[in-house]
Amino acid sequence: MANNPNNFTDTFFSKLKEQSFTIIILVGVMLYQNWLFTGQMSEYKKIITEKEQLVLKLTDDERQRLIEREKYLLEQRDSFIDELKELVKNQK
Repeated sequence: MANNPNNFTDTFFSKLKEQSFTIIILVGVMLYQNWLFTGQMSEYKKIITEKEQLVLKLTDDERQRLIEREKYLLEQRDSFIDELKELVKNQK
């Protein structure tokens, strides 16, 4: 029996018709999974962006707190030095 290209094509399309419902279901499942995956990825990106903004805000708040603390300590040091100068001046 010789391989007839027409016979192969007919067999291929015959089998394709038999399996078309399964193929359509599989394609549908793949599209649904892709839709779910895309939704999850956009949600994760949103969460990551929110976390990054929170970290940046906390970092800026801590930096500001430390700057204010440093100013306070410098003022305390200067005040202490001025008091010491006055004390030494009064002792003379």
